[in-house]
Amino acid sequence: MNAELVAALRRPFSSDLIRWKVQTNPKEGAEAFAVVVVYVDARTVAAHLDDVAPGQWSATYHAPPVTVGHPALECRLTVAGVTRADVGTVEPSKNADSDTKDLYSDALKRAAVQFGVGAFLYRFPQIKAQVEKFGNTWYLTRQAQVDLNALAQAVIQGAERLPKYAALKVSGYNPGGVASVSGSTSAPLTIGDERAAKIHRVLGALLKGTPDEGDAYGLVSRVVNRRVDSLSDLRVDEAELLGQYVNRMKKGEGAA
Repeated sequence: MNAELVAALRRPFSSDLIRWKVQTNPKEGAEAFAVVVVYVDARTVAAHLDDVAPGQWSATYHAPPVTVGHPALECRLTVAGVTRADVGTVEPSKNADSDTKDLYSDALKRAAVQFGVGAFLYRFPQIKAQVEKFGNTWYLTRQAQVDLNALAQAVIQGAERLPKYAALKVSGYNPGGVASVSGSTSAPLTIGDERAAKIHRVLGALLKGTPDEGDAYGLVSRVVNRRVDSLSDLRVDEAELLGQYVNRMKKGEGAA
């Protein structure tokens, strides 16, 4: 695999191929905001591979050697004679056919990231967008859709700073992306307000009478190894790490 192909694999997609998913249900109000995550679908990934490595890639799927929790599927992706693998997962729903398709899609996208396909998504900031409710479902407002498209173009073009957007709340922008990427082709999920409130209550009770009482953010910052000013902006993996720390504290094991 030569340097030219590596660069082509990592090339950002056009902004019109970017998709957004409303991740949390906000409190109803005049201006409701919900966490949204950026992603690309598996067909876009496959089309990109066809464009940059025509006839030079293939994918096979296997049961992973170890599975814990949700259904999982391993994708072994070969590009120009190099094979890399990753495991896709899916949270079971009432639609088994949809779950199966989602499992294969997630596995392919995760394996493709091992070659840098979709790595540009890790430049995207954490975003809350204005939403409106129709029936039982929350949708992006028209202004939020306009702002998200503008934001996507700015990120893909490598803007050093993002402007303010009328229907978005943005934090954690990283124009340089990451040097090494693994995982899915969606930007890291944040836990949202509801889970953050639960964590805050747990920490408040746990830290009562300790040197860290009243400084939950300081404790969390030390655990996840970065400054945290809002618990709702914690990534899912950081919340899991924090949960492990809390469980050790409850057992009297401290930070070991």
